[in-house]
Amino acid sequence: MKKTLIWLLVALLLLTALGCSGGKDDDPNLGVYTATTAEYLGISIDVGEFVGSGFTIELKSGGKCKMTIDGTSASGKWTLDGTAFHVTGGGIDCTGTLSDGLLKLDYDGVTFNMEKGK
Repeated sequence: MKKTLIWLLVALLLLTALGCSGGKDDDPNLGVYTATTAEYLGISIDVGEFVGSGFTIELKSGGKCKMTIDGTSASGKWTLDGTAFHVTGGGIDCTGTLSDGLLKLDYDGVTFNMEKGK
């Protein structure tokens, strides 16, 4: 499990900036989401236990995003279709759900639970 999480973090750090369309500045989904827990095989783990200074995703207008993992940032793109969330770039492809300020990001059997900052 730890090896999978490490690979996830490495892959997310390799995200590159990609052009995209869509999104509005008044989109209520825009903002910074902070990972609070991760779930794997029904076990919940505090994100701070394996990602020193944390994991955040900032959703920006135009479908752009910035991910910061343990102090290192990378760029990518995101889409939202209803509540179906998708982020891609740097050779990875993650899906999840986004609703009411809660982002659940799934990658290789691990679900990151992320809350939008106030």
